[in-house]
Amino acid sequence: MFGTPAWLPDGRTIAALGSKLEGRGGSRDDIWLFPADGSEASADGGRNLSGRHDLMPGAGVASDVTKGEPAQLIPTEDGAAIDVLAPIDGSYELWRISTDDGAARRLTTGRHHLSSFDAVPRGKRTRYVYLRSTPTEPPELWLRDADARVHQLTRFNAELLDDLTLVEPVERRSEVDGRSIQGWFMPGGGKRGPLVTQIHGGPHSLYGWSPFWEFQLLAAGGIGVFYCNPRGSQGYGQDFNDGNHRDWGPGPMRDVLAGVDALVADGLADPKRLGLTGGSYGGYLTNWIIGHDDRFRAAMTCRSVSDMSMLFLTGDISGGDWATLEFDATPWSDPAYFREISPVSYAERIRTPLLIQHAERDIRTTVGQAEALFTVLRSLRRPVRLLRVPEETHELTRSGTPFRRIENLRIVLDWFRHYLVDGKRGMPPLPKVHGGR
Repeated sequence: MFGTPAWLPDGRTIAALGSKLEGRGGSRDDIWLFPADGSEASADGGRNLSGRHDLMPGAGVASDVTKGEPAQLIPTEDGAAIDVLAPIDGSYELWRISTDDGAARRLTTGRHHLSSFDAVPRGKRTRYVYLRSTPTEPPELWLRDADARVHQLTRFNAELLDDLTLVEPVERRSEVDGRSIQGWFMPGGGKRGPLVTQIHGGPHSLYGWSPFWEFQLLAAGGIGVFYCNPRGSQGYGQDFNDGNHRDWGPGPMRDVLAGVDALVADGLADPKRLGLTGGSYGGYLTNWIIGHDDRFRAAMTCRSVSDMSMLFLTGDISGGDWATLEFDATPWSDPAYFREISPVSYAERIRTPLLIQHAERDIRTTVGQAEALFTVLRSLRRPVRLLRVPEETHELTRSGTPFRRIENLRIVLDWFRHYLVDGKRGMPPLPKVHGGR
């Protein structure tokens, strides 16, 4: 599977970003070179330039502020190298890859997310402009000049930021099953305060040094936030990215809970005031965790997966390809296995108050995923509420209608404040804001 084609200056070679998959869902995208005449179009054709570095160009960084943009490859004027963006340790940086021997050189360094770039290719004198954001700075244009000096070009958000106090996250590390799990803690409720743990989607994506208004809103509301990159996340090499093969639940759950345990042990989180939430795959893992662990006082599952058979039988990723890559099986070849890995199979164990959020036009994880989990929990008289969002898709929190995004943020904060800050036990009142009014 290849995309992002770019002509090299010789007119005879095409660079492309992708993978030959090799039978695994966690495959890493690399920069490949192909003769433009199609002479190496066979399965063993082409030359992998970047594979030996275990970088992951094109990896998707989670953010509800910085817009996700398609990856791009920009060859130098002489064709001696290709410039590309790729993550490392949660930062997203600009790299130069030699077309001769694949040598990689990092051109930028910082705790930031470079989400898009362009270049005036002039060999070693290349000038770059890129969009840069951080956990406390929305995207702005920056210039890296021909002498490698960096200048900020725009300050579109300066007036907004002057009126806000934003929290800088603190990096955390946990060791689980021989893996180093990178995470971040955003203080919000004082020492030993309430804590909401956030889980990203994908599962092959990553959190990084990028902005999240939802996290900042929780911190401003007196609730700390923890987020990490469990096994299966991008940005840490092929082995880590493939670490959740046939293991979407138990292994990643250990990675997430290890970070929570460490915050509790360090006196930074109150074990009696813990919340949990996530979207898409993060919703799957939220559903899985509360079906296997009772430590959380409240949870919110967003655009989630509860029935793994339904995931591969409906929507825009239905079919056997991805199911086989991730699990070596399909729902129709091994239905018992897909019941085993479905959170709805463990719904009877769920006693954590749960808010299920789902958009009605979601064709990635269809709304039936929410209805199925709600039906079981409601039938069992468990504390559950279903938030159906009209006219929105899987992208509600990132590119949805602005007033619905605002309403959703208010609901997230109110749900967790009710249980973790106010210490209430019953269900909270229904939201007072509807339809932007």
